[in-house]
Amino acid sequence: MSGLRVIVAAGGTGGHLYPAISLAQAIKQFDPQADFLFIGAGRPLEAALLEPAGFKSVALKSSGLKGVRPAGQIKALWQCLCSTGQAARLIKKFHPNFCFGAGGYVTVPVGLAAALTGTPLVIHEQNSKPGLSNRVLGRLAKLVLLGYEEAASSFPAGKILVTGNPVRPEIAELHGRKREYDHSPLTIGVTGGSQGAAKLNKAVAPALVNLYQSGLPIRVIHQTGEADFNWVSELYHKIGLSAEVSSFIQDMADFYERSDLIISRAGALTSAELTAAGRPAVLVPLPTAADDHQTINARHLESAGAALIQPQKYLGPETLAAALRCLINDRDRLKAMSEASGRLARLGADETMARACLKLIDRATAPERG
Repeated sequence: MSGLRVIVAAGGTGGHLYPAISLAQAIKQFDPQADFLFIGAGRPLEAALLEPAGFKSVALKSSGLKGVRPAGQIKALWQCLCSTGQAARLIKKFHPNFCFGAGGYVTVPVGLAAALTGTPLVIHEQNSKPGLSNRVLGRLAKLVLLGYEEAASSFPAGKILVTGNPVRPEIAELHGRKREYDHSPLTIGVTGGSQGAAKLNKAVAPALVNLYQSGLPIRVIHQTGEADFNWVSELYHKIGLSAEVSSFIQDMADFYERSDLIISRAGALTSAELTAAGRPAVLVPLPTAADDHQTINARHLESAGAALIQPQKYLGPETLAAALRCLINDRDRLKAMSEASGRLARLGADETMARACLKLIDRATAPERG
């Protein structure tokens, strides 16, 4: 018997790719013969993540409409039309049981092509405030999976299932491990996401230097992205700060396990990983994120006592250093934030999503995973 066949559309960032990969791997637990075709934007990160996992991929051109001048919008619409035709041909050739959209501009032409070819469409909205693409595709989809319950009002009620956001199994395994904050030095982990974040690096690196030179015992693990790797490395090395600097961190479970406090953006995947690992965080939402959804994600953690928000508009080395100093000097607060973060975790999202997809196509006959 041939296995399930699924087309997965996921834009070229870790925030879209990792949940898509997690879903595919969960489906393979139920159907080892399942075959997947990933459609992405052709970015290097896609090959770096998909090839080791054994997934095939192709690229389609796509771009957004929001904030673009009229000439750019016309170009984007034409590009979307052409890519929709290409996606329809891929669907007819691959014959998927369903298409899954994990986010990113490329999800739109694939979603439209699925509707045109009569292929069931499932989308996953990771953020608490959905973007325009998913709000449109939600009307065409048979099933809408949500990372946050707050997003439900943007979609037809009968299609919704709140699953949370899937995290990699090795990160989920960190959940429940109590973190004590009675040791020194504390390790501060910094990540701007899979591509790095220049604005974050420019404030964080000098702030950590400030803390170290003022006598606070800290270590640093800093994921910078390619562009900022050299100068950040040199800055830490020059003053003798114990720091591991990487342009990209493959083993994020190790990053979370060794970090006592995280400084990061507030993407949906990062937020899910923080709560799975039970780590306190200083969150700097990306202000240009669609509909400011990262701020809404961050508020979800801050309101529960798991994080502190530092808006990028007011972010500077001095203000960030002051906020970090208060946290580092209050170990009871860090421990309480860690516990609050862990309580927010919604584990098993990958299996819940897989079962929902299988049920949609009447394939939900697999036994529970042990």
